[in-house]
Amino acid sequence: MYFSASSNFPSGSDADTVVTLCVRSLEDADQATRHSLAQLVGQMLASTQVERKVSVPELAQKAKKDQDDMDAGLSSTVSAAAEVTKPLLMPADMLGHLSNHFNKPNASRKTRIGIFDFYAALLTRLGSSFVESNFSLIVAHLMFEIVSNPRNSSTRYETLLVRSLVGILLRDLIGVRMLSEQGQIGAIQELVAAYLKRWPAMMPGQVAPSSLVLVIVLREVAGLLQQLGNSPPPVQVCRLSQSAIGLSLIPTRMPLENLSLHFSATQAIQHVSLLLGLCAAFAIPPLSGSPRLSLS
Repeated sequence: MYFSASSNFPSGSDADTVVTLCVRSLEDADQATRHSLAQLVGQMLASTQVERKVSVPELAQKAKKDQDDMDAGLSSTVSAAAEVTKPLLMPADMLGHLSNHFNKPNASRKTRIGIFDFYAALLTRLGSSFVESNFSLIVAHLMFEIVSNPRNSSTRYETLLVRSLVGILLRDLIGVRMLSEQGQIGAIQELVAAYLKRWPAMMPGQVAPSSLVLVIVLREVAGLLQQLGNSPPPVQVCRLSQSAIGLSLIPTRMPLENLSLHFSATQAIQHVSLLLGLCAAFAIPPLSGSPRLSLS
């Protein structure tokens, strides 16, 4: 997809080295340099998803054990079958190369914004098909590895920065540019089932999504509904209605530092309820002072 069949693929250590060097260069990089670094990281990490032949030790040992009972031709066939194709890194591990640097305590604001440029370049390089088929994994990575990381919610400033960055990636890149109409419907189903319907936690052992996650998910659901037009599928309206009712039961007693997050979640719920009631498009006002990412 990104390299010819005869090309030498980079190793996992090669990818880690390139990402680390590019992240270190972000602090003193201008816009053009940051864009070039993002393209390099996107190309390098995307190459780890190209399937390549990998030997399977277990199958090779089994073939050797049974060699006495097989003729030479049959054993050669078994030995050839001991090779399978798989990517160098699993998608979650690939994304982890970026989140690990983003969550470092000493990472500056400029570096963290640059890392989300890397995310945008990587997803663009992987393409719409990859993003649609791995949408749930990408969202889970952003919600649990980025949004829910304690380092990214230590102050209100950090919370708003992360919310802006994740919102831009989900809405402006994935939602608007990469998802087909069917992909948008599937994305709504995934967000509702994995996040909205889990609030509040009704059964012992269940863990409800945090208010930080709910705000971002609700904004994205509202944006997807707007893209689908004023006639979303009835099944989606039904499911969102149930989720909105559950979300409306957010407890009013909460620590003072979480009060602004409660209001943000409540406003997002009102956005979804308005969409469900009117089935009309509306625009969520952009966050003031939002960081700029290179999505081209």
